[in-house]
Amino acid sequence: MDPSDNNNVFNDNSDICEQLLQRYTKSSAPQHRHLIATAAATRSIIQSESLPLTPFSYFAATISTLSNNSQNTLDPQALSALSSFLAIVLPLIKDVSSDKATEAIGVIVAILEKQPLESEGVLGTSTVRAFVKCLGILVGFCDKEDWSSVELGFESLVKFSIDKRPKVRKCAQDCILTVFMSFGSSLVAKKAGKRMYSLIEDNMTLAMKLSAPKEISGPKDEHQEVLHSLNILKPIIPYLPVKVNQKLLAQLVELMSSQSSAFTRHIFDNIGAILDASGVEIILQDADNIIKGLISYISSAENPVDNVLLAASLAKSIIEKIHDGGISVWITYLPLVVGCISGLLTRPENIALQSSNILKELIIAHIDGKKFLTGKKQAVDDEALNISEFAAVKAICLVFEDLLISSSEFPNDHILAVLSVIFLKLGEVLDLCAKGLILKLADWMAVASGGAYDTKNLQVCIGAAVIAMGPEKLLARLPITLNAKDYSVSNTWLIPILNKYVCGSSLGFFIKHMVPLAVSFEQASSKVKKSVIREELQAYARGCWGLLPAFCRSPSDVQKNAQALTTLLIPFLKEESFMLENISAALQELVNKNKSAFASDNFSEDLIVPQKEDENLDLALEFKRKCSYSKKSASKNIKALASCSEEWLQALVNVFFKSSPANYQQFKEAIECLTCISDSSTTQRIFTSTMGRSGIMNDSGEYRKLGFHSDGSTDNEENNTTLLGEVAKRCLVLELGSCFVEGASEDLIKIFFGIAKDVLEATHGAGHLEAYHILNRILEKSSWFRSSHVEQLMDLLASVKPPTDVKSLESRFACYKTLLIDSIQGNLDEENTQAFLILNEIILTLKDSTEEGRKTAYDALIGVCSSLRDSSSVKSNESYKKFIDMIIAYLSGSSPHIKSGAVSALSVLVYSDADICVSVPDLVPSVLTLLQSKDVEVTKAVLGFVKVMVSSIQAKDLHILLSDIVNGVLLWSSVSRHHFRSKVTVIMEILMRKCGVAAVKSIAAEKYKNFIKTVAENRHGKTNSREDGTPETESTPSDSRQRKRKDRESSDSLKEKDSREPYKRKKRKEGGKDSSTKFAKQGVTGGGKRKREMKMKNNTADEPYFSSGSSAGKNLVKRKREFSYHKHEGDKAPLQMRGEGGKFKRGFPGKGKTERQKRPANDVRGSGAEHKRGQNRRQKTNKNS
Repeated sequence: MDPSDNNNVFNDNSDICEQLLQRYTKSSAPQHRHLIATAAATRSIIQSESLPLTPFSYFAATISTLSNNSQNTLDPQALSALSSFLAIVLPLIKDVSSDKATEAIGVIVAILEKQPLESEGVLGTSTVRAFVKCLGILVGFCDKEDWSSVELGFESLVKFSIDKRPKVRKCAQDCILTVFMSFGSSLVAKKAGKRMYSLIEDNMTLAMKLSAPKEISGPKDEHQEVLHSLNILKPIIPYLPVKVNQKLLAQLVELMSSQSSAFTRHIFDNIGAILDASGVEIILQDADNIIKGLISYISSAENPVDNVLLAASLAKSIIEKIHDGGISVWITYLPLVVGCISGLLTRPENIALQSSNILKELIIAHIDGKKFLTGKKQAVDDEALNISEFAAVKAICLVFEDLLISSSEFPNDHILAVLSVIFLKLGEVLDLCAKGLILKLADWMAVASGGAYDTKNLQVCIGAAVIAMGPEKLLARLPITLNAKDYSVSNTWLIPILNKYVCGSSLGFFIKHMVPLAVSFEQASSKVKKSVIREELQAYARGCWGLLPAFCRSPSDVQKNAQALTTLLIPFLKEESFMLENISAALQELVNKNKSAFASDNFSEDLIVPQKEDENLDLALEFKRKCSYSKKSASKNIKALASCSEEWLQALVNVFFKSSPANYQQFKEAIECLTCISDSSTTQRIFTSTMGRSGIMNDSGEYRKLGFHSDGSTDNEENNTTLLGEVAKRCLVLELGSCFVEGASEDLIKIFFGIAKDVLEATHGAGHLEAYHILNRILEKSSWFRSSHVEQLMDLLASVKPPTDVKSLESRFACYKTLLIDSIQGNLDEENTQAFLILNEIILTLKDSTEEGRKTAYDALIGVCSSLRDSSSVKSNESYKKFIDMIIAYLSGSSPHIKSGAVSALSVLVYSDADICVSVPDLVPSVLTLLQSKDVEVTKAVLGFVKVMVSSIQAKDLHILLSDIVNGVLLWSSVSRHHFRSKVTVIMEILMRKCGVAAVKSIAAEKYKNFIKTVAENRHGKTNSREDGTPETESTPSDSRQRKRKDRESSDSLKEKDSREPYKRKKRKEGGKDSSTKFAKQGVTGGGKRKREMKMKNNTADEPYFSSGSSAGKNLVKRKREFSYHKHEGDKAPLQMRGEGGKFKRGFPGKGKTERQKRPANDVRGSGAEHKRGQNRRQKTNKNS
């Protein structure tokens, strides 16, 4: 590397010679030795004259040495060292007088002119480059108002800016740019600008000559000089005077017209730089020539692709510049530019894509159909249609119409994407200027409807037309018709497009035009004899009726036609009517859109995000904008809908009771949205009449409670049937009542609660799902009920046994979630019994024997955490930490069952938010303390927690907890049973990967050093070595485990085969083959059934086993003989889980098939064939694992 490039490592605070000695003393490179010698000699000169060793002294001494070289006494090595030394010293000088700088420039220029070139073996590239760099610095010290002071150095820089040597040329060009930046607007800047123009002008004649066809293959050096002069021009254009730029632009336009492919890109780059740096007045004079030249270049198919696209971008920039300058001539150029660029849309994909983007930007910036509308109703202004801008828009539409007509191929995606943008920008005036274009697209749609082409993007394009001009105008151009004679149809392909893209239309149009069209299809279908035609007509009829929800998307005449729509549609509310789903969706559109508009203040474009990656954002934006109401109009619409709501509600409730449960959901959603806008007295009257019709009210008009539930004996079978029938009636009422909650009065809410309470207390499970669901709805929607009836509700839930079916349990826990959040947020400073009661049931469910139950409990915990953490309350952080502290409090309980459940709960909370390990300081130490316990169930849970924690937490936070974790888990590194040792191994591997092996080794106690060493060796793929004193060979994790990512490690930990886990475990199929591979994969501490199977295998006389009737029992008895000799005398498993009778049952004491197969009695290895078979089985098991 050239020493002169290392200026940033030198400073002016110390002797520069000393700095060079320190840096290059040990270097053996000749140039470094010469540089040090030159610096030392220069220092001697300075010291002999008793001058300070400053950078300026070194500069002066060096220039003096160079100036004394009049007889060329210095050899090339000396000149190289002096130039490098000068280039190092000059940047360290803060100021040099103009005279000294001019004198130094003269010395350097004289050397460069006198000395031969490198080709003659004298001056090297590095020497010339260093001198050029010095010239650039010295010119900056010259007088900015005296051209004679600057001229010599600047001329030399210009000369070297087109030098053949790349490094010299690049250095000179950088210096010229720096010099221009330092000139500012001084007198010298004008002179320098003229000199640069003269350089370009000198090369323009040569360039024009080289551009001629006969001279295109002229001398390479001449080509290079022209290119170098164009290269230096681009960066300095912003610093050149306006007149110079104007002359340069004229020269570049003239050269561009010569169609020279060798210089085209450089010409475009410089024109673009002039556009960016200058005002519109400079461009305007040559705009016509530039635009015509660019259009001609773009239209030629022989030009390079990159240059064509650059020309297209340049044309777009020129139009934008003229448009922003307020000059109307851009209107003339826009159709011409769009026309030539549109021809690129049929080119290959890479060209068409970029061309479509350029066109879309042009159209979005310069076309706006709203300019041609007037008045509040935004009607078309006839006068505006006569202006030149509208003529330009029509010309652009005609360009694309001609493009579609001239091509026999189906329009590609890029053409359709551009047309979609045009349609959306034109809006209401689309039908006035793009009639032929729409008809041509319709022709292609008719052709493609047979399946010959993929019409997805064509449908999107026509959908943009629907959004822009509305279905009324589009159907006037493309009517959907039925021929009464031959029953032929036209434009029926529009039906699905209208269904997807209609918005902001009118209910009146649907009633007056679409309904009669649907009726005509129905009538025609009844007259047709051919089944195929009849089915098609019926499908078209249903398609027209199916447009109802689309025409209910923000219609403009809700106030006017709400009652007419009600009168039209209520007769369709029958049990088997095909219109039920359409009516339900339409009501939800009408009510919910107006509700949301009334609740929000402004329409925000930032909230609109395409649902799919390929969805057109402009299309989605326009769609949402048309589907938005003002707050005032939304209020009027809601009043109009509320006036019809009673009629709708009564009809929907009637059909609800007649329909099957499969159709309940669509009715419930429609009823729910209507009750929100209805008067509470109206909803209460309708619901009360429904209760009476259901037969659950007495003669006094009050709710009739259920009788006492029976014990389920055969003597009471008739009573049970009667009770279930009564419960079924109440379930239906509760199902309907959940829709009335949001708009219900307090009295009606109390009725709901009374029915739900009655069902929960009177039955053992029937109707509980509906009861819990309505209670959850009440808690969500009625804050007054939560505050006034919380104790009553808690007593009710505590008195009812938790359900066994998952859906009911989810609804029960949803109630608990709301109550728990309220309880924690409302009582931050005092002990809360209700919260602990709720949390106690959730934690106990974590130990449920079924996977679904555990997952429900985990979901409830995560839901509570998310709500507390994301709450807008100022005390949300305190509430969140209090909830975690409540779970930590269970760790001090006396029951191992509840302890392990609490640890499992904390595991999932850490998995979802690892930051709590640091934000809650007591969390990790409290859990790790449990490792001192000898209870197997608790230890399993704690090791699982640690694995989740070390996998989820960041390395910087893990270092803080590293000591506690290592010293805690290593206590179980010597215990092979229950997979403890393998779990500790996995934890150690993760710690080593995140914190480093050295950090883990430094913390571990001396007695665990061998274990840590073994884990570290196996982690790096070394041979497995057995630890001393360990009777069993422990299979260590393979290298693939070491490469698992953080999320895989965390999820694996949560999937451990224990009753504490919330996620899926593998299920053993009944009657399946009991293979060794299965045992190795599933482990021995799976779910309840798996534990019972393993219990059977290891059953002894003092440990009776009660079979659950599994068909795998015979296989397990057979397998028992195989492992019988592995059973240790007196070995008993700890209590782990509850059985069917509520008593604790012992789990299998072993650690899996691998260890059970290889464990001989009394810890002594067997011998002979039996020992060999054990080894073979171990090898197979390890492979299967």
